[in-house]
Amino acid sequence: MTVISAIALCACQQKEDLKPQEPVLPQITVSELRTTEGGKTYLQVDGKPFPLIGAQIRLDALLNCDGKSLAAVEPYFQKAVELGVNCVQVPISWKMVEPRQNEYDWSIVDAMLAYCNEYGLKMELLWFSTNMIGDAFTYLLPQYILSEPSVRLRCDNDGAFHSYYGYIHALRLDADWLLDHETRVVTALFNHIRYWDSNHGENHPVITCQVHNEPDGFLRWRYRDYHFKSWDGSELTPQNVWDMVLNSLDAVGKAVKNSSYKVLTRTNHIKDEDGGDLLQWSDVASVKDVFALDGIDFVGIDAYKQKVSELRADVEAYASMQGNYPLVAENTGSYQNSASLILAAFAAGGGYDIYDLATSEYFVTNATDSSVDQGIYTVDLQDREGITAPARKIIQGLKEAAEDVALTSPENFAAFNIGQDTPQTSLTEEKSTSASSLTVSFSTSAGALGFLLDRGSYIVVYAAEDASFTVTKPDGSSETIQVAGGKLEKRNL
Repeated sequence: MTVISAIALCACQQKEDLKPQEPVLPQITVSELRTTEGGKTYLQVDGKPFPLIGAQIRLDALLNCDGKSLAAVEPYFQKAVELGVNCVQVPISWKMVEPRQNEYDWSIVDAMLAYCNEYGLKMELLWFSTNMIGDAFTYLLPQYILSEPSVRLRCDNDGAFHSYYGYIHALRLDADWLLDHETRVVTALFNHIRYWDSNHGENHPVITCQVHNEPDGFLRWRYRDYHFKSWDGSELTPQNVWDMVLNSLDAVGKAVKNSSYKVLTRTNHIKDEDGGDLLQWSDVASVKDVFALDGIDFVGIDAYKQKVSELRADVEAYASMQGNYPLVAENTGSYQNSASLILAAFAAGGGYDIYDLATSEYFVTNATDSSVDQGIYTVDLQDREGITAPARKIIQGLKEAAEDVALTSPENFAAFNIGQDTPQTSLTEEKSTSASSLTVSFSTSAGALGFLLDRGSYIVVYAAEDASFTVTKPDGSSETIQVAGGKLEKRNL
């Protein structure tokens, strides 16, 4: 049976019975955080180090705005494989899985899981629900949630229409009634993923869950701009609002972690727009508050930075929270220097998610600003000239050296030709590593990006184009390694 046939059959079965009686299987742990002796935090998936190299597929927009069928989403997974990423970020909204109260429909989720299995990809499930950058939308939430007056907030833009997400509302995120329902559906969702996985090869396709989307926007922007108040008109303080955000993140994250399919939970925070402290951006609110929650394992940043130095600084700031995996959770895919940005993030000890794989046609057609088109592919899934191919080459090297990349700390990850925002065509550059006290001279006349990983007993070298690495040991002996573009080399020391 083809993937599409299986999806169609599943969808048909779910229409007949939207309350599937599935057994709750024993819990498994798919992903965890680990820290090396040198203090680098990394993802471990199915017991192996996993450097997260991803791209987002805006499933919500493709279905709601572009009107695509589930079958029409499959080419996006094919293109993710061609790009070389090991993971895709896929939004799953509350309304997708519970269109009506107490009626579950797993057809969309099952289709995404099937595509991940078919194309050998892992998936970060982006849980789009009550806090979408501070808003609650009709396209994302079941109507019975939005119709409950006890969980609604007053706001100046209540009922306004957003063409991407539907009508806008604001919710009291930590209301007991609301959290009871949200945690119930999240638990059911991840229990279902466990059951589905047990019947489809146990490949463990989902490896993380992003809880809400840019949830700090609730305080940063919406509370400030739209004057959130309680339904009785009483004022809310910034602390009230931030507590709502924290309580909801914690409860939903715990629902994932307590399900039968346990994965890492994370959030994605908005970039620092004021040039202040990236972690402590308000008198009452800090990224560290979220990282301290039992329900959230790590916090990433939606950087939207094109300057290599600025992106690297973001990763270093998030890495400064001991035990945090400093993921660049979103960064524009259409940046001309995407390859350099990706390499810089990993050299600083982080991971990298591209936003996005290919932008919704509706987004682009209805935009007044060309910057909306942020895909590393064009809207029609074609390579972007000068962007997609270089990114593909650096991703290839990072993926081939996956476990070494995940485990190598920044002081032993020598990245070359990223000292400026775009690679220099002709370059000779020298760097040092600490594990083996190496001095490394990198040279290219082909504009290559490259890296050397010092693993103590061996080194890993890679260059996207032809380049040479001259490696000098503490005793003065040296070796020059000529690397053909796109070829990974390992050498014992």
